[in-house]
Amino acid sequence: MKQRPRIWPIVVWSAIGIAILCGLGVWQVFRRGEKQALLADIAARAQAPPISLAEALKRQELGKDIEFTVVKTTGVFDHTRELHKLSTYEGAPGWEIITPLKSEEGVSALVDRGVVPDVLRDGTKRSETATSTEFTAVVRGHNGGQGYFDPENQDDKNLWYWWDVPEMLAAANIPADVKVAPFVLQVLPGGDVTKFPRALPPDVNLPNNHMQYIITWFGLAAVLAVIAGLFIAKQVRRTDA
Repeated sequence: MKQRPRIWPIVVWSAIGIAILCGLGVWQVFRRGEKQALLADIAARAQAPPISLAEALKRQELGKDIEFTVVKTTGVFDHTRELHKLSTYEGAPGWEIITPLKSEEGVSALVDRGVVPDVLRDGTKRSETATSTEFTAVVRGHNGGQGYFDPENQDDKNLWYWWDVPEMLAAANIPADVKVAPFVLQVLPGGDVTKFPRALPPDVNLPNNHMQYIITWFGLAAVLAVIAGLFIAKQVRRTDA
């Protein structure tokens, strides 16, 4: 009498593996829904009428997400304390010009006024005057931190390779008695497109690859189920032969 193969361990471990893979797939389904809701919320904020800088700061203090919120404000730039962050301009090295602003609302903030070619990096301070300026911008938190390949920022040389807003605010030497916004205002394009710094459109595209992950996890679960089923069926046929 032939002894039937012990296939239950294969069944158990296959079921566990399939359950784990399906669980990962379901998790990605929820993550995709969250990302789509976030993208829709960001798009709504970017298309809403602009608010004041003081109102944006108030909303953040209340714990609201204000990333990409449109802000319209008026103030005076301190061009003597501008910061330079590495960027690109038409495929070549460039620098984003970040300038402290003292707004008429009593709030100071760092303003990303746009990009200049590398050859103009040190010329922006000399070409600007301290006059009151009105502009429209979007709020950027820049909370990504230092990338794996990013070199250390050199604040003593005014060379910033990655966004470090707290350190940038410290380097700007904003007076201690002034209310400071803990985010950056990125000026929206408009006006004279030949003037530097040249404002860049905000990058509102967030990676949303969850559908690929959903297909991958559920696909692996299906493959595992097929392989386990074929192996079990083969073992059973071998015993019955």
